Amino acid sequence: MRAQEHIPELDGLRGIAIGLVLIWHYLFLLAKAAPATALSYALACFRLSWTGVDLFFVLSGFLICGILFDARNSLGYFGTFYVRRFFRIVPAYAVCLCGAYTLSWLVRSGRAERFMFMTTDALPWPPYLLFLQNFSMALWNSLGAFGLGGTWSLAVEEQFYLTLPALVRFLNTRRLVIVLLCGIIAAPFLRVLLHALWPARWASWFVLTPCRADALLLGSLAAIGLREPSCRVWLLRNKLLLRLSMGVLLVGLGLLTLRAPNPNDFLMLSVGYTWLALSYLSVLVYAVLFTGSSLSRCLRWKWLAWLGKIAYGTYLLHAFVLGGIFGALWSRPPLITNVSELTATLFALTVTLTICQFSWKYFEKPLVRIGHRWNYSAKAAERAALAEAAIAQ
Repeated sequence: MRAQEHIPELDGLRGIAIGLVLIWHYLFLLAKAAPATALSYALACFRLSWTGVDLFFVLSGFLICGILFDARNSLGYFGTFYVRRFFRIVPAYAVCLCGAYTLSWLVRSGRAERFMFMTTDALPWPPYLLFLQNFSMALWNSLGAFGLGGTWSLAVEEQFYLTLPALVRFLNTRRLVIVLLCGIIAAPFLRVLLHALWPARWASWFVLTPCRADALLLGSLAAIGLREPSCRVWLLRNKLLLRLSMGVLLVGLGLLTLRAPNPNDFLMLSVGYTWLALSYLSVLVYAVLFTGSSLSRCLRWKWLAWLGKIAYGTYLLHAFVLGGIFGALWSRPPLITNVSELTATLFALTVTLTICQFSWKYFEKPLVRIGHRWNYSAKAAERAALAEAAIAQ
């Protein structure tokens, strides 16, 4: 198994991840239901939809570590990785920041007062430029202005990209695995420590990279494990055990949904985040290993793969579109209490997906292709050619 191989099941998992994010922001947080009603029970099923970002982390760790592990001996290792990441992440993110800054300026100048709610609780701009906003959020104990709150996860991933490549490059496999395991074990202890020291500062254990590293590093560990022949063969021979483990983990998710669905519940912040990551990881590993399974076939559904392909743009844009439509219509934050507001929300969802489809086709995908002009194997071949030339001389 190599990272260059396209794994369609991962597109489906990415589609599920962004779907959960949309459910959380477009339905769960907006719909108000009286207790003990059918709607309240239906909404209760989506209490953990905020964990779509945790699935993104597991996927990111699995994909990025796999790419780096396969290319660890390439001459263009660092350059190729960071150029590709730049073209995939930065241009769309820059457009998002420019739009948010423009809106903020229009509100301050009195030209867009209907959207004032989207700029309240704004955090300083410089950290956003350096993907350091999660530190500002922890310091101010706030996710910041409407629409930019979700960018804390981008900061976490960018900081992950700054550390993992060096670890993969310079550590042998055994030491790399040990470091990853230490990071996984340390994350829940750090969350508990921060909760004990500053129990009211919930943002610290929710947005800081070391506190959320367990999901990223579990994905990374799986990427290495599936490239180890003995580990892969053992998993393939123990399909039933893997299915039982996945079942137990998913039952645990059900219990978390009932008992500790809030990100700040002690059970969730202590072991819940790690349990979530393990649950999502078990689904990923099973789908990748057993491609003939019902799970794998479902993850290859075309509409789910399509949603996964536009996931990044959707993640950046969806809150701005929702807030913009409610601001234009009612000059207030989104809320669903009647048919008109539900219609507006569904319209916002349609607009978001339409824009993101065009963004992927005409903006993001061409940039990704530019980034992939830098090729790991080509760099390795270049190094071999230079070595041969040096020997010949």
